[in-house]
Amino acid sequence: MVKAILRLIRWPNLLMVPLTMYLVRYCVIAPMLNCQYSLQLGTEVSLQLSDGYFLILVLINMLLGAGGYIINDYFDCRIDNINRPADVIVGRLISRRIAITLHIVTSAAAVVLAAILSMHLHMLSLLLIYITFGGIFWLYSTTYKRQFLIGNIVVAALTASVPLQVGIIDYICLMRTYGFDIMVKGLSLMPIIYWTLGFAGFAFIISMIREIIKDMEDLEGDRAYGCNTLPISFGMQVSKIVVVSLIGITIAAIYVVYSIFLHEPLTLIYITAFIVIPLVAAAIMTAIASQLKHYHHISILLKMIMLTGILYTLIVWQIMEFVI
Repeated sequence: MVKAILRLIRWPNLLMVPLTMYLVRYCVIAPMLNCQYSLQLGTEVSLQLSDGYFLILVLINMLLGAGGYIINDYFDCRIDNINRPADVIVGRLISRRIAITLHIVTSAAAVVLAAILSMHLHMLSLLLIYITFGGIFWLYSTTYKRQFLIGNIVVAALTASVPLQVGIIDYICLMRTYGFDIMVKGLSLMPIIYWTLGFAGFAFIISMIREIIKDMEDLEGDRAYGCNTLPISFGMQVSKIVVVSLIGITIAAIYVVYSIFLHEPLTLIYITAFIVIPLVAAAIMTAIASQLKHYHHISILLKMIMLTGILYTLIVWQIMEFVI
């Protein structure tokens, strides 16, 4: 039962949440405060959201994600029986009643933790946002994923929100403590938002590409149950063109951002070797794919690219600690 539940909540995918959030916070934001703002203000500038409350933020996202995976499998049993029958869990290894109970428990736990964090930060809007996230997961499973591109955009946006939440919440907490001193010195904390927006944008586009690839892989089951995905609406060839075009746009955007903002050789080596070259490989694999199983391999490669994108935070930490 435990193994089945871990498979149901996609535990490797869930581990990307704390990995992303902790790396963004402690390898990008914290070094930025130490290396830039503390020196310029002449006093120590440190993260204001405690480690304990940050852990609550991480757990909220993990619980919402787990609940989302559960409810998605709950409603997708028939489609999954066509696309990947060996991987079906709900109705085979776990009853539908237990699955819906697990969804309610994880979602309710996320809301309780969100309420605690919201009260601590005196931000009622934060609680409402996470309640909305829970509702979006439900609507995605029942409605959005069957609509043309809407489901893809929703998943990509939720993925992008993970690093973005770190930047926004830390920014708000820092402004409450240091905002006046920072403005007096003519400084701005907006670079925190810019950095997290960069990671969020990368997560969005890679997730969007991967969702289209997964739709191509799941073509048969989605068509049988009336889903209106890109491959079903416009065919596999058009979908391939879209994927390759998005990959091309992503590579161009990466180098544009590098040329305008970064100018750092270690970054150039890393993004070329671990992000751009794998993206080129994904584009080639997509162009020549002829069987549904080929798209599964591309999906795995894109997941690895997402990981290397997040691990770039370690390069950022190295640069800020030893170069700035």
